[in-house]
Amino acid sequence: MANNPVQIILNDRDFHQAPEPAQPPRNKDFFEKADAAFAAHRASLLDAVDAIIAQLRASPYGPLAYLRVQMRSEALAKSYRPVWWLFKRDQFPCVGAEGVGTLYFEAPLIYLPALRARIEAAELVVETKYRQADGAPYKAPTAARAEVGAIESLEIAPPERKRSFSVSAALAALNDPRAVSGYQIELFHAPADPVIADDPIGRGALLRSFEGMLIGLGPGARAFIQRSIGRTPVLELQLTTDGQPALIDNRSSPVGGEIAPALPATSVDRSPDRHEAALNALQAHPLVRAVLPPILLQIEDEQTPPPSDLGLDLTPYPIAIPGPVADATYPIVGVIDSGVAAALDDWVAGRFDYLAPGEFDAVHGTAVAGLVSVPRLTNPASVVADPDGCRIFDVPLFPSGPFSARYRGFVDFLEEVEQAVSEGQREHGVRIFNLSINAVSDVERYRYSIYASRLDQIADAYGVIFVNTVGNLARAQARAPWSKKPGETVRYFSSRTTSDTIYKPSESVRAISVGAINPPQTAHLEGAPTVYTTRGPGLQVGVKPDVVAYGGAGVTAPGASTGLSSIDVEGRRQDVVGTSFAAPLVSRTLAGLDAATNGGLNVEALRAMLLHHSTLPEPLRRRSLKDLARQFAGFGQPASVVDMLETGDHQITLLFQSRLSIGERKPVILRFPFAWPASMADSEGKCSGRARITLVYAPPLDPAFGAEFVRVNLEASLKQLQTEPSKDGSPRFLNQIDPLYYPKSAHLAVPEKALIDHGLKWWPSKQYLSTFSELGASSQWRLEVTSLVRAETRFPAEGVPFAVLLTIEDPKGQAPVFRELRQHLQTGQANAQDVRTAVRVRA
Repeated sequence: MANNPVQIILNDRDFHQAPEPAQPPRNKDFFEKADAAFAAHRASLLDAVDAIIAQLRASPYGPLAYLRVQMRSEALAKSYRPVWWLFKRDQFPCVGAEGVGTLYFEAPLIYLPALRARIEAAELVVETKYRQADGAPYKAPTAARAEVGAIESLEIAPPERKRSFSVSAALAALNDPRAVSGYQIELFHAPADPVIADDPIGRGALLRSFEGMLIGLGPGARAFIQRSIGRTPVLELQLTTDGQPALIDNRSSPVGGEIAPALPATSVDRSPDRHEAALNALQAHPLVRAVLPPILLQIEDEQTPPPSDLGLDLTPYPIAIPGPVADATYPIVGVIDSGVAAALDDWVAGRFDYLAPGEFDAVHGTAVAGLVSVPRLTNPASVVADPDGCRIFDVPLFPSGPFSARYRGFVDFLEEVEQAVSEGQREHGVRIFNLSINAVSDVERYRYSIYASRLDQIADAYGVIFVNTVGNLARAQARAPWSKKPGETVRYFSSRTTSDTIYKPSESVRAISVGAINPPQTAHLEGAPTVYTTRGPGLQVGVKPDVVAYGGAGVTAPGASTGLSSIDVEGRRQDVVGTSFAAPLVSRTLAGLDAATNGGLNVEALRAMLLHHSTLPEPLRRRSLKDLARQFAGFGQPASVVDMLETGDHQITLLFQSRLSIGERKPVILRFPFAWPASMADSEGKCSGRARITLVYAPPLDPAFGAEFVRVNLEASLKQLQTEPSKDGSPRFLNQIDPLYYPKSAHLAVPEKALIDHGLKWWPSKQYLSTFSELGASSQWRLEVTSLVRAETRFPAEGVPFAVLLTIEDPKGQAPVFRELRQHLQTGQANAQDVRTAVRVRA
């Protein structure tokens, strides 16, 4: 019976230690025994540098460009980056990345001859040296040879890679009422330099030529410089029919948008030739990193159930919606949507009033809010695990008319999201915000979107969690229903060519992204991904969606039930379908968890608790479906709040919420020693049982680095003491737990690419799982959390917050694990308390 509380370790900082000193890595020769091939490779790089020098000398933009440097696939690890010898940080700062191992460097003409000389210094024949210990020979490549060999190619960032859409597609988007922006332009560096100095590098000349190019776009051109997303400068360009001279409006300061004068209303210039000329000019300019199409936002699509005359209007009259009990405490969720109707007024704690009544249509928002506040009123317990009762902070930001009538651009929409979060958090204590407003755009493999980045900024600033939907396929793109036979499912997806990638901003790593599975009692396989839910990860790295919930089965026959119901604007019960209705179930769970722990958990701990207590639905548990399960369901379907907070007698869960700081020389590590439960260890120290770890952390993010936007990596390990000591005689511990998605490696060295793909290296949410049977020869173990920093980055002075959960259990369900390990904690140094009362203990 689950009646033992999760244990939070309150004195986590007592287990912070300085890491042991590590040996610096040796230089690697990527052309070992291939000196002739290396000579040809070095010559090709020298030719490339010569061509770049010649191009910059003749450039009309000034003596500065940005280089695209492609690393070899076997040189993806941090220690192989060419930033120690070739691209010196003070001469060639790394300003971003694209895919993993594709780097961008600022390249001033004045330093290129020195770069050429360093490439030329790479030796063609590697020196042989001899070890002092035994005289054995070994090859000793220099840093020059190693870094030159690690590079596959280098070039000035090519203009053709900066845009991936046509003018006709852009004009079609601008004509869509869902359009909320003009063109989004990403730059390599900020459009203003606060330092007063001359300009030998050429930044000033580059900026002046860029501003001249914008002014040259002619009357009606409007460029709005936005607040930087991370350190990525962003501006929005609108081409209008306004006869006023071209305008550059700097709204990058926090108050810039508040004091900027209102611009006259005007229409989009629909001349294809003008748009083509403007886009070509933008692509050609060295300062421009990327030109992105107009952004379209949506909350609904073709998955809406058929109308009531087909039999889905389950209750023709309003149902009695019970209100909150006086003086009772309830969770609260902010619903950023299209507004909540009066039928749920008793549960609305407050409203954000950017849009006035009549400017929004509450149909979608009310159905979402009904599943937040009173989901059990319209659904059985088999569909909704948590009880009714959750307050709502209503944030109607999706207008009923064209976005352009209410927002100056995408930045305006995001500013209103931030204002709403600030008000909800400050006045009502809202920490969970449900956001079902997707961009009509797939997550890109090598780009972390402006939308996701801005949500991350807001989440960090106010200490909140966004719960996003992953988006729905249009009805014409919907998949066939999931088969009960795994082989048929694998064959279906191997032959499917239609894209079904998750929508922006569901790649956001500070948010929880939710996919949809089929509820019970429908014509579709219970627990399987719905026919419309999109799949991840979208990005080259990571796991998305994070979790899944029941979203209503796609209706294929008139009168068929979707299996999920909510409230309409008149207070009647209605069937709903879509990922928009899976997300509020997860939002309600997170808010309930926050309330049950009295607000004592940080946002990393809340997310970690949710992921740790999620399990894959039964149709996705077959080994042959492992990859599809990860793409559609992430870490699985969350348990109820009660089940998250309690464990059975045969298991124990420990929670740490902490922060790794920089330490004196290197970042500290968390090292928590403990003894394996005696009932699962024999007299010789051989240990049995199962261990599961979930690690969630908030690393610094830099969207300029594309798929490498996560700049610090944290790893968890579970180590057992070994009988043989280390070479220096100190106790030696061996990691005995594997990342959840790892192929079985038998502790062999794993390539960097596999660590990224399967070990979730550089991803802020990780899980580990191992089952032991008479393992090792010691009952002394320790949990560790360590860090690694990108080669181009420094560990943040403020540290990296994280939460880690460790569950140890007897798979047979018999051993008294909780009692034994709890007694061990009480007699040791750990201050372990019930997570539900920990906030009162701290106070």
